[in-house]
Amino acid sequence: MNNPFNPSFGKVPNIFLDRAHAVTKLSTELQNPNSPYQTTLIYGVRGVGKTSLLTDVGNKMSAKKNWLVVNLTTNYNVLQTLIDSICQKSSPEIKRLLDKIEGIKLSAFGIQFEYRLQELTETNYQILLENILDKLQAKNISLLVTIDEVDPTPEIKNFISLYQLLIRENYQISLIMTGLPNKLSELQNDDVLTFLLRSARMELSNLDLLSIKHSYQDTFAKKGITISDDVLIAMVKKTKGYAYSFQLLGYLLWEIADKKITLATLEQIQGEYLATLGRNVYYKVLQELSPVDHSFVIAMAKAPTQVVTTAYLQQKLDKPKNYLSMYRKRLLDAQVIKSPARGMLEFTLPYFKEYILENLKFYV
Repeated sequence: MNNPFNPSFGKVPNIFLDRAHAVTKLSTELQNPNSPYQTTLIYGVRGVGKTSLLTDVGNKMSAKKNWLVVNLTTNYNVLQTLIDSICQKSSPEIKRLLDKIEGIKLSAFGIQFEYRLQELTETNYQILLENILDKLQAKNISLLVTIDEVDPTPEIKNFISLYQLLIRENYQISLIMTGLPNKLSELQNDDVLTFLLRSARMELSNLDLLSIKHSYQDTFAKKGITISDDVLIAMVKKTKGYAYSFQLLGYLLWEIADKKITLATLEQIQGEYLATLGRNVYYKVLQELSPVDHSFVIAMAKAPTQVVTTAYLQQKLDKPKNYLSMYRKRLLDAQVIKSPARGMLEFTLPYFKEYILENLKFYV
């Protein structure tokens, strides 16, 4: 058997726990023109499975004959890229219709814009896009645009403003964006993009621990590998329900396991497991935090216990309660920390405390 676990980014894993309902929900709601899910924001910390979910939904919608799916990135020339992609992905019948639009010409070499260089303005791109959507709508074809790990750049903000206009004009277009909570929040709170506050929101949180336990047990059993219950519990605890950790731990164990996984097997892969978490996720998570956020998480990491009281943090940081509450909320929203009980905080990500302590010299 090939290794069924997939700790790489972007691909839909063979074992995609606790996300089937979300994929079905989105795929179904997109076909209802009055659904709030026509515009959907998917948010969560890095490695929680946003891209995989987006890819899965996109694949399912692409398989429907009356849907066209275009995946955009946060870059320059968003409108041009969107128009290019629509033309490239259209059926031969639709391409013949698009070829009749003034301003574009389709050939064996792809799309060519017939405007002179100085005429290729955002307004002209908008007119071309509207003409294209008219042709698609005449054939009852809906367009789904996806943007993964969105950044609130001026280019993206301009595109989302245009998207709002297209919705008001009753074009059959939908938009799904994934991103970190703070970046999506910045988009929603932009003065001209407040309509995003009324869009559907999907928070991807940690996986169900019991689902992880059963998945590990059943998947390794197919390879003839046995795992005792105490070892299974230790494996689940190592992941803390974090989707990337679930895939990574399973992948590493699959590569070395023979007939049985023991506590010694877990210890054998521990170094690589922690190093990969740090290199692929945690370095970037810390890099994106503000200096005050750094102070907050460092104080949490230095605490003698995994669960830290807000009173302890207030004392260590020597800051007023309202100041502490603001940054506590920021980190809760970013899913870096969670509150298991009133007045208590702990890190959401497995071994994040240990990673901070080990790399403390780089963050102080």
